[in-house]
Amino acid sequence: MSAHVLTGGTKLYISRLRCIVPEAESSLEAYCAEAGQPWEDSPPKWLFAHAGMSSPWPPVEPRLLDSTLPAVQIPVFGKHPVEYLCAEGKRRFGADRKFDLICYCHETVQHPLTTLPGLMLCAKFGHRHAQSFVLGQLGSLACIRAIDLCKRMLEYGEGTDGLFCMADRTNYPFSRMSWTGSIKGDAAVLCMVNAEAGDYEVVDYRIQPVFPEGSMRAWTSPDYERTMLALARQAEQALREMQAAGNAPDRLVIQNVSDAFVTAVAEAGKRCGIPVYVRQTWKAINFLGSDPFLTLQEAVSNGQLREEQSVLLLFASADYGIGLLTLRCSGGQPPS
Repeated sequence: MSAHVLTGGTKLYISRLRCIVPEAESSLEAYCAEAGQPWEDSPPKWLFAHAGMSSPWPPVEPRLLDSTLPAVQIPVFGKHPVEYLCAEGKRRFGADRKFDLICYCHETVQHPLTTLPGLMLCAKFGHRHAQSFVLGQLGSLACIRAIDLCKRMLEYGEGTDGLFCMADRTNYPFSRMSWTGSIKGDAAVLCMVNAEAGDYEVVDYRIQPVFPEGSMRAWTSPDYERTMLALARQAEQALREMQAAGNAPDRLVIQNVSDAFVTAVAEAGKRCGIPVYVRQTWKAINFLGSDPFLTLQEAVSNGQLREEQSVLLLFASADYGIGLLTLRCSGGQPPS
């Protein structure tokens, strides 16, 4: 994994961004009641068996079982996220729209446990000859690597238009609570990528890895919090470098990984003179890789970004590091 990826050559644009948050909801009480129950024979179970694990992970801490659980409703997908992406994609782009590339990014594990989500998207859209690929195993940073691959494929003649999708559904026995982090909710994002024009120009993207100490399976809340503060310090260093180079963004959007992380990075943004936009809806929820895009969509709807202004989307995963994606509002429309 490269620590730093800079754009160059062919430009890349994102347009017609659509974020999907399921209407169905579940409660924290229901989640905690599920802990400790047997689970069906499924990809998560196979992964747990391969790793020698026999209980939900991360484990539910006693404090979560207290009767004072916050009344937080968690958006949950009832079906494979591909079903929602296909339905929304056909509404948004038309059932006959053809794409040269189809990319599917994820952090969570779904059935089937292979690269088939990309092929499922191709089949649903009737794209037999489209290039499809799936990226995972990078936590919430998968979209950074996917954007890099989309750009390279378009640059080397693999077509002109791409469908970019990102989706996550947390399945038991994987936990919706990671120590003192925010509650994980289900969500998806889809948009078009194009080398000619679009709503947002991709200005810069990079991954800065942080390698956690020890096995995460042995972590406690203090271990998690130390890692979050390390990620926040790395984010501040990146912001200071951008400021020193004259590339500071007009707005900063932070993935809602945890209250401590968001607070620390927001304070760093203020020290660097970069205004931070904090999402007003689903404040207790971390939508994983889709999270910064949901906040971006809300910021645009609330008039917080104007044409030619730039926004830095900051992604974070305790086991991988931070990802930075800088977009500029271009206002251009992709070719029809």
